[in-house]
Amino acid sequence: MESSIKKLTLASILTSLCVVITIFALSTGIGYGIYLDFAIPIFFALVYLKCGGKYSILSGIVSVLLVFMVIGDLAGALLMSQSFLLGIVCAYFMDKDSILMEDIFFSAIFNTFLIMIIDFYTKILTGVSVITEFQEMAEWIPYKEYVNLTFYILIAFYSSGMCFSIYYLSLFLGKRLKILTTNAQKKFYIFRNLKIFNRFLCLRRSTFYIASTYILIMEFLNLLNFDIKFIYLKIILISVKYIAYYYVIRDSIIIIKDFIITHTKKVLYIRLFMWICLLLFFMAFRIQTLILAIASYFIDIKNSIRIHQKKIVDLFYEQKFNIGIKPQ
Repeated sequence: MESSIKKLTLASILTSLCVVITIFALSTGIGYGIYLDFAIPIFFALVYLKCGGKYSILSGIVSVLLVFMVIGDLAGALLMSQSFLLGIVCAYFMDKDSILMEDIFFSAIFNTFLIMIIDFYTKILTGVSVITEFQEMAEWIPYKEYVNLTFYILIAFYSSGMCFSIYYLSLFLGKRLKILTTNAQKKFYIFRNLKIFNRFLCLRRSTFYIASTYILIMEFLNLLNFDIKFIYLKIILISVKYIAYYYVIRDSIIIIKDFIITHTKKVLYIRLFMWICLLLFFMAFRIQTLILAIASYFIDIKNSIRIHQKKIVDLFYEQKFNIGIKPQ
């Protein structure tokens, strides 16, 4: 009971601090951009790590309502709601006993949905929509198909990059403030030594299957020329497809490289494999992805590479063997 009261009191103080700073930032015009995109998510990620889920959600809702009532900026309140939800979701994954790259994968998908939902409601309530304006502008640009493709890919990379940045910065600040949970401390250690651990951070087998199946379904619908009329749903589905593409290709390459180096002990074969992948990427991107996914599937089934990867990461974190890494 006493712990709950302390968390509620701390959440109230942090809410007040957030409201004051946000009102100042929005009223002076400097709150849009970096502040709403990064400062708010990181702030509420830290609130989650310190106070827990229910108090951080309550803090976010109260903050949004107070900011809207004081300055009456509906667009700012909507963007703030997007940001605090993203921060809480990132912190939720930090606190789980999960794989770091999988956390970012799911966070990026959630962020894609969130961006479209907020833009949709912004359009309804204020008449302003970034998506609608882009679609109108694209009508005047030649090669519209390539423009739309670039737009979907940019949405996918923006969502992934934003989640990656918020995730790391929240862990970094949480470490400095000494509020990281046990699982968050482990992920901070992995992040700080990402160059070493990168080749051991694949998705779980079930998540890889889901991402691969989703790509197959979307490409099959594309072959049938199935057109989704609702623009927001179309952007979400296609952008998520390219997020899935990235992680399926990344996972497949890591597993195949691990298999090659384990069975041949020759770096030359790795380099040859990477050159072939690069060539196929520009010549037959979809075929390349299919081949890589199938090959990595059978290699993983036979050798259980994903399971061994997680065991290796856990072992290094628990015992911090001297492999050139300085424990952070």
